[in-house]
Amino acid sequence: MLIEDQRLVKLNLGTDTKSQILNISVQLKTCRVLEVEQMLKEFKDVFAWTYKDLKVIPLKLAQHIMEMDTTIPLAHKVKYILNPNYVIVVK
Repeated sequence: MLIEDQRLVKLNLGTDTKSQILNISVQLKTCRVLEVEQMLKEFKDVFAWTYKDLKVIPLKLAQHIMEMDTTIPLAHKVKYILNPNYVIVVK
């Protein structure tokens, strides 16, 4: 089923009750979109449609961790005091 947007063609590979939507560029020709849709329907079991489908991926690979250096003190932003004449204008 094709649903056209300004820049994307949305393909629903699922059913009306359980939609599985993929976005494809509008720049593809209509015949090419139909070929891509047929190929995607054939291999739709390859895609992870929910987070539950991603159980096989290890958490260390999928999780982003930022390690902070605890020896550096945290910086605090000094509050800016506005000129009293401009307080009313800013509010």
